Amino acid sequence: MKTGCFIKALIASTIFFAVVFYIATNKLDDYIVNPIKNFSVKYVTKDLKDKFGYVKETPEKDSLFSQINYFTDNIKKFKTVHLNSVEDVIDSLDTYLNDSVVTTKDLEKIKAIIEAKLKNERSKKN
Repeated sequence: MKTGCFIKALIASTIFFAVVFYIATNKLDDYIVNPIKNFSVKYVTKDLKDKFGYVKETPEKDSLFSQINYFTDNIKKFKTVHLNSVEDVIDSLDTYLNDSVVTTKDLEKIKAIIEAKLKNERSKKN
């Protein structure tokens, strides 16, 4: 190999590794972690409206879905997401919605569960 080719390869590889190192240390959340986190939360909470389509249309049902959206939006803000807590919320929704009616009492219990899970996630964050 000629000296000129060796120097060009050395410079190119140095620049390449510097870019990879910069992205890995500074932009990892933007390019890797956040898309994976968003995908996993969407995957777990996908089709909730279809899953709970059997629930009768009431104002409480609309409030329930706004609470679910609030939960998913807040859970995405955390650095780490524990999908077990998301699945626990979905399981509790199944429990409270098995009679196909969302009552005010059920909605308050679900709100309390969501707030408790978010508080638990915040405490794990610190």
